[in-house]
Amino acid sequence: MPTILVADDSLSVRKVAERMLTEAGLEVALAANGEEAMNLALTTKPDLVIADVIMPDKSGFEVCAYIRAQASLANTPVLLVSGFVDDDVTRQAEACRADGVIKKPFQGPMLRERVMELLAARKEPAVQAAAPGPVLEMPMAAPAAAAAPAAQLEEEVRSLRETIQRLEGRVAEQEKGLAHLERQLQAFRENAAWTAAQVQAMDARLTEEEKHSAELRKRLAELEPAAASAKQLLQTLAEFARHTLKPGEGGER
Repeated sequence: MPTILVADDSLSVRKVAERMLTEAGLEVALAANGEEAMNLALTTKPDLVIADVIMPDKSGFEVCAYIRAQASLANTPVLLVSGFVDDDVTRQAEACRADGVIKKPFQGPMLRERVMELLAARKEPAVQAAAPGPVLEMPMAAPAAAAAPAAQLEEEVRSLRETIQRLEGRVAEQEKGLAHLERQLQAFRENAAWTAAQVQAMDARLTEEEKHSAELRKRLAELEPAAASAKQLLQTLAEFARHTLKPGEGGER
């Protein structure tokens, strides 16, 4: 019975894949990360590996490249899964010589059908080899096998360089955005400093006005007794004038 190694850091994805594959009559080994998948691949020698593209330690691309680099695993089909599949994911999958990429969450029997196709394709070369054929053609496969790692490494280096260039572009964009934010922050600080200076000046002016108002109130309080005395004096003079200059009195005597 074929054994399928499923590597994904999501427990729910592992369980879904396990259920789909066991229902198809396959044995399933599960790995929660890339490092565990590499170790299980060496010990269990699975017939096919399913690896998530993004995992905490080793990515699915790294798991695939590792399997291709092992003589005992080099021909093992590797199917990558990803939450999104774009040109970048496809290029990296080709660079590590994966047998395909499918999108998760899995739709219907897609995962099971793809796995069965890869398992069937893997058996075909063995059947053809058992049939009679020219024996002298067998050694010719050695140069191609020897050249494969070098070509693979070149492709991986090219893919890594492209990835680095994209990352450098993103870093440059982020640095521009950061510089813009720093300018905005500086302008805000300057505006805040100007506002603080204005508030401080207004506080000083208000304090001065309050001081002046207090002095005026004090002086008014000091003048109030003199004003009261002057008022009393005016009342007295007015009373005196009324008594002194009564009607019918005065000039003719």
